[in-house]
Amino acid sequence: MLRMRNPIQHYAWGSREVLARIQGRPVPSPEPEAELWVGAHPSAPSVVHLDGRERPLDELLAEEPGRFLRDAAAGDGLPCLMKILAIDAPLSIQVHPSPEQAAEGFAREERAGIPLGDPRRNYKDRSAKPETVVALTDLELLTGVQPAGRLDAVAQRLRLGWLREALAAGGPVLPAVLGLPDDDAAAAVEATVAAARAAGAEDPVARLIRYVADRHPGDRGLLVAVCMHHLRLAPGQSVHTPAGQLHAYLSGAAVEVMSSSDNVLRAGLTGKHVDVPEVLRVLSEEQPPPEVLDPPAAADGSRRYPLWDERLALVAHEAAPGRTVPFEVRGTAMLLAATGRVRVRAAGRTWELGGGDSLLHTGGPTAVELSGDGRLFTVLCG
Repeated sequence: MLRMRNPIQHYAWGSREVLARIQGRPVPSPEPEAELWVGAHPSAPSVVHLDGRERPLDELLAEEPGRFLRDAAAGDGLPCLMKILAIDAPLSIQVHPSPEQAAEGFAREERAGIPLGDPRRNYKDRSAKPETVVALTDLELLTGVQPAGRLDAVAQRLRLGWLREALAAGGPVLPAVLGLPDDDAAAAVEATVAAARAAGAEDPVARLIRYVADRHPGDRGLLVAVCMHHLRLAPGQSVHTPAGQLHAYLSGAAVEVMSSSDNVLRAGLTGKHVDVPEVLRVLSEEQPPPEVLDPPAAADGSRRYPLWDERLALVAHEAAPGRTVPFEVRGTAMLLAATGRVRVRAAGRTWELGGGDSLLHTGGPTAVELSGDGRLFTVLCG
């Protein structure tokens, strides 16, 4: 077991309260804090305490892969990245490529000579980016695209001419919406916001429109948001976002596990590059709402969340005063205290973890005892 220190990403949609409260720091924080990263992504790797020194985890993996990785010979690095998300405004509407699309897109942009740091670059690496999220608080998100019948009801109720016209074309609605000329899109956004402000306070789509418009005024991504499924997760519930699925988080806090990739194609609610033809190329034809998982607790109180690879898993343990929770961890694993304060005892040592603190485990099976008062997430990486 090695202690890790984890970086925070300061994106504009982040909260000034959530991560500060989790870590016991003054509230509000000086700037928005959107994501706490636990892993070896080169953009913001965790720092590992090893032999009296602090070392970035990506450097350790490059220097001693056999010590830390399940299959060092494969050369793929750590297979996942874990985050705490603190969402105070809608994230960009986005989609991630499949492994084949990522490899082809990366090679295409390399041949075109687009630098990795160029804002027009879509593919930063050759990897897919499947994601699984577990709600820590009530969590709102957009995902997939509603069927035509439901969209027609929205168009009629709010008198959205642009949506009626997109549906009347008879094909998939997203290409029609994303393909609107800029002037037409701006007029559609203005009319949609006006309709939402005139609608009843309880109309769910009108509430969504007002929420998004207040945080991304004038962004044509609002039209895409109207077309999407709107989900609410209770704490402990989870959804998986596969390749090709349109999605955006709206509000709340969550633990997210994804492959260690930075391939994001955006469709709106962002000031960053939006490549509509590439978004449409990557989108899956079917855009249903995902299955909401709410796994039952095992005898020890743990809840297990499947990930995109059967060799990976995410396990949540609850520690409560007056009881000790035993479990086993093996191989490469990352243990993250997401809330409260917990004690992890293993191999004769004890680690005190506050919110946002984490440990890296390597090697064979290790018996662990968890105590304290908080929630510990363990991602088993192999």
